[in-house]
Amino acid sequence: MEVVADNSPTEVEARNWVNLHKTETGHSWSELSGLTNVPGSTLSLFASGKYAGRNEPVAEKVMAYRDRLAVQAEIATDSPQVPDWYDTPTAARLTKMLRWAQSGKMVLIVSTPGVGKTKTALRFAAKDPNVWLATMAPSAAGVATMAIEVGAAIGLGEIKGSPQMLSRQIKARVQGRSGLIIVDEAQELTDKALNELRGLHDAVGVGVALLGNEKVVGQLDSRKSALAQVSSRISLPVVQNGPLAGDLDALFAAWGIVDERQRAFLTRVGNLPGALREVTMTIEVALMTAFGLDEALTLEHLRNAARQRNVRLPGL
Repeated sequence: MEVVADNSPTEVEARNWVNLHKTETGHSWSELSGLTNVPGSTLSLFASGKYAGRNEPVAEKVMAYRDRLAVQAEIATDSPQVPDWYDTPTAARLTKMLRWAQSGKMVLIVSTPGVGKTKTALRFAAKDPNVWLATMAPSAAGVATMAIEVGAAIGLGEIKGSPQMLSRQIKARVQGRSGLIIVDEAQELTDKALNELRGLHDAVGVGVALLGNEKVVGQLDSRKSALAQVSSRISLPVVQNGPLAGDLDALFAAWGIVDERQRAFLTRVGNLPGALREVTMTIEVALMTAFGLDEALTLEHLRNAARQRNVRLPGL
């Protein structure tokens, strides 16, 4: 016997909305299940008006999902739009390094946080199918776990097996492709994992770029260490402490910051730990306040934003 759901106003509204939302987004019932916390089969039956169980709880979860999307859309509309990309002297410098590495070299790029190292690597990788970015974490410190992350980055999916088997699969995939493996957060890797990357480079000639913080320099500093073979293969190390001249000017231009007092204040923020990232976040918070008050951005908005973010600036 066909079941027809009760047609309470909430249920009708939820049913109509979820059917329209599915059509507009192209989501499957399985995908919508994860977003609404309603089993996909239940959601499908509810949407067709044939669910035999209690329809009201399903409708409530659908409407809660709709409301959440509405709030997120409102926040997105009111929030300042962070520029997707802007060219900086640092980005230009690091891009040249990555191009050099792709010619089959090993390079080391070390910087303080917030100068755009990772964004530059992401953009470089997005433009070339033979450039792969693998980001390390403490959980990926060892040889096998590092290889799993690299395997996923180069498109092997969830590879399994011994470290030797993983290495063979990676070598087979990258050999002869004039590729570059960018390893971000390389300071998380053990000496053996770094040596494994060196072995990969030696075996198939793939370029390797190690990106990280000053801890990597300490790891590679001594040629008497376990990483002597890695150190000897670094053709071009770059260590950058803070933003380059011109980086902040590029950021100000991207955000449309022209007031000299505002630029001077933000330049002080940019010379602190966090660099361009801290400046960006300070501008975002300040603009949120200014937009909420329907005011133009002022120096006081920026100063208050820096205080809210606990920026350690003398005289703030």
